[in-house]
Amino acid sequence: MTTIINYNLKNDNGIRQVLVTHDGEYYVVSHSTLMSEPETFIFKCDKNGTITDWREVGGRKYATLDEVLSDMDEHLYSSEHLAFLGQV
Repeated sequence: MTTIINYNLKNDNGIRQVLVTHDGEYYVVSHSTLMSEPETFIFKCDKNGTITDWREVGGRKYATLDEVLSDMDEHLYSSEHLAFLGQV
């Protein structure tokens, strides 16, 4: 189950970040339009939203923030994302 803790953790300069808990862990879901292709990725963080590991643990290019938030199970550690990172 995913619970949104702070929907407006960051919202400026083409980056929007949301702090969530999912299955007892904390994550920042970050949507960026800074690159040529929009992307939404998931990062591990602490309970305050400070990212503790900059390795992406989920998400994908072209996904909206709400798409990822609505189905964290699909996007977190997904085979599609791991293949994107070259880990499959």
